[in-house]
Order: sequence, then structure tokens, then C-alpha cells
Amino acid sequence: DWSSPFQIGAKLTTASLADVFAMGGEPNYLLVAAGINQNENTQVITEIAEGIRSVADKFKVSVIGGDLSKSEKLVLSITAIGHINSKPIKRDGAKVGDIIYVSALPGLSAAGLAILNRGLDRPRYVVEAHLNPKLVRPDALIKVASAMCDISDGLSIDAGHIANASGVSINLSKELISKADDFKDFAELSTELSEDTFDWILNGGEDHFFIATVDPKYRSKDLGIEIGIVEAGNGEVRLDAKEVEIKGYQHF
Repeated sequence: DWSSPFQIGAKLTTASLADVFAMGGEPNYLLVAAGINQNENTQVITEIAEGIRSVADKFKVSVIGGDLSKSEKLVLSITAIGHINSKPIKRDGAKVGDIIYVSALPGLSAAGLAILNRGLDRPRYVVEAHLNPKLVRPDALIKVASAMCDISDGLSIDAGHIANASGVSINLSKELISKADDFKDFAELSTELSEDTFDWILNGGEDHFFIATVDPKYRSKDLGIEIGIVEAGNGEVRLDAKEVEIKGYQHF
């Protein structure tokens, strides 16, 4: 209800391109499929297309085709096609002792949604994080990551994907997370709204950021926010050594 057609097109494109970046790839093309109600305003379709183009142009990606059909409701699907110059970065490469990074502090989109659900529109930085997520190519992480995943489904569930695929435990640290530049203001906002700061961070979702595991020899502030360490285990995700309930968006 809050997103404009332009924002919908841009967000769908952002989500599709993030999946390519998460494997260390470079996106090249988009296929766009749309089911359109015959009564749909053509202006709406034009604005969606402009939203798609705004993100595609930023990353020099071309829309090369797709499919168009009649539908009772507006339905959109975008497929991103890209290439990889070296080996793909998969989810099964995390090693015990690896450092865990995120490219930016997760939870901002969830905070923005909470604000909108209350009929408010401030603070703008979290509202914008929900309505207009900004995708940044994780170049530094791509160079050194042993495993990587985007965290659009939520940090806990996507960290769990890496933990399960790699046969390890992901141990996140509140102390490390709280050192992030945005954390203080973010925590104050959650307190004002009687929300759980770490629930937003762990389970919010719709943050088109990246989680990666990195050999300690590559430790650097340039990689993002250090949030934990990989330990021996069997697919667990822990916060300060306590196993967390895996939440977030479930595809199936």
C-alpha cells in the first residue's frame, strides 16, 4: 500500500541483482515477465518499467526480453542473468575460524515497515530503507569470501543457509554488532517503538545486504561490519553462544 509502481519495479530489480552478486557474479541481463489486468492503468506499467530501468542502468544491465500476458491481478517476475569470472562463491565454503561480516547493518527495512504500519513517515532513513533499498555491489567481499549469501530473507535464516551448507555453526556477537555506526540510533528507535532491536536485525528481512565468511588473514574494516565467528557445529545459528530460533521469510 505504501510503495509506488516505480518503487516496486526498482525493488524487484534490486532483489534479482543481489542474488547474482551474492555468488560473486556480474549481472548482464534481465528478463521481465508480467501478468497484467486488462483494466490496469498504462501509467502504472510505465512507472514500473521506469523503476526497473533505474536500477538496471545503475549496474549497466539490459532488459532483453520476457513475457507479457493477461492476469486477474498484476503479477511481476524478474530473472537476472550474469556471468562469473572465476569460481562462484557458494554457501558451503565457510570454515571454522572464519570471521563473519555483513555489508551493512540489517534490520533497517523492518524498522521502516514498523514505522509505516504505525501511520508514520519518520525517521526517513528507515522508511527509505524499506521503500527504496539501495544495492551496493560487495566488491571487497567478493574478493575474499569463503561463503556468501544475500540476507533478504533475514539474517538468521540466511546465516543458517551458510551454516547448514558448510556443516558449521554461525556464532554472532551482540557486542560486535552494537559497534556498527548505525546501531545506537537504531536501538533508540526500536526502544521508542517498544520493539526488539535484535529481532529486527536477525529476522527483519528485505535488506538487500550480504553476509560472508572470511579467512581471518583478510580481516579489514573495508569488508563491512564484523559480527561473529564460524565455529564447529552442524547448522546452528547462535547469538552470544545461545542458539537462536531461525525466523525470516520461508520460501516453501
